Amino acid sequence: MLNESDSTEARAEVSGFLRKGYSLCTVDIALAECLNVIWKHTNLLKDLKPEEASLAVEDLKKLYDELAITSTRELKDEAMHIAISQNITVYDALFIAAAQKINATLYTADKKLCAKTDKPKI
Repeated sequence: MLNESDSTEARAEVSGFLRKGYSLCTVDIALAECLNVIWKHTNLLKDLKPEEASLAVEDLKKLYDELAITSTRELKDEAMHIAISQNITVYDALFIAAAQKINATLYTADKKLCAKTDKPKI
């Protein structure tokens, strides 16, 4: 388990949503993004030992297996429109497009993304 900024709050929110019976959804790239974070903590920040990284990958797999996954292919057109109109990365736009597609609330700890998309330009 990784401890990053706001991790405790995020875990509490996710646990609360699951207890209430909510479905949790993501985009297929989320797995790669999370694996990259584990790699970063292991190889660059050196605050995670390789054995701890392996455990984190196992925890991630268990969580990912419980999520409803939307493919990048399904979201490509809307994500490009959002990325261009909001001047954000396609990676970030994919999550916004996924939330819009299923009429869901997007939860993120990415403060820069929240600030950029707080304006109703989509």
